[in-house]
Amino acid sequence: MLPSSVEIECFNKLKGWRLHFAWLRLMDGEHEAALRIAIDGAVSIFQRKFFDKPYMDEPVVLSTRSLLMNGGLSKERCVSSFELLAKRVFSGQGIEAEKPGVIFRDLLSLKSMCPWSVMDISQVSFPLLFRMGKEGEMLNQTDSNFSLKGCPVLCDRVGKIWTPITLADETGIDASCSDILLVCYSPIEQARKVAAKTHLGSMVHMTQSFRFVIERAFLPKEEL
Repeated sequence: MLPSSVEIECFNKLKGWRLHFAWLRLMDGEHEAALRIAIDGAVSIFQRKFFDKPYMDEPVVLSTRSLLMNGGLSKERCVSSFELLAKRVFSGQGIEAEKPGVIFRDLLSLKSMCPWSVMDISQVSFPLLFRMGKEGEMLNQTDSNFSLKGCPVLCDRVGKIWTPITLADETGIDASCSDILLVCYSPIEQARKVAAKTHLGSMVHMTQSFRFVIERAFLPKEEL
């Protein structure tokens, strides 16, 4: 278990983005039933809400797509991890229920309609840097390599990379991981609608599976 004195440090270099971090620690006991109930409830609410209207037209989704275009990505590539998750949910694949950290990421993404990443905080080398992907940078995925040129990327001191346009981070975390770092990539102009802090608090209270250690937010080139 990591000492709670570890500091979350991040330099945000991308205009328009607000990063909300939460270090959560897994509570003792069995959490499968509570997390299963949370999954079923969130998926049901999401499917009912967008049964007859497209989630792609929601202000948060449109603002996120607009920010993704800033790096020169084509319209086809400006799809956030939230949209990938939404497609997965509507296709009947549901939410992967084996890793508590990944469950939290997915539920928070569905509730906020924003991309989130999850990582094993013991494997993160601070400080973090949020910047635009460079020529030649690639993200290795299970079935292919993913070009990061023009994509927003969050990287640590030793070069590990996360991004708001893929769900690949779920492969880097084990079901037994006790300390997770969640990050919400939110358009600043939609921060109130995203309500990252509110959704985090609600999830922690409802499931009783994690507790807060540290929570921090970072705006471009400044710290809150």
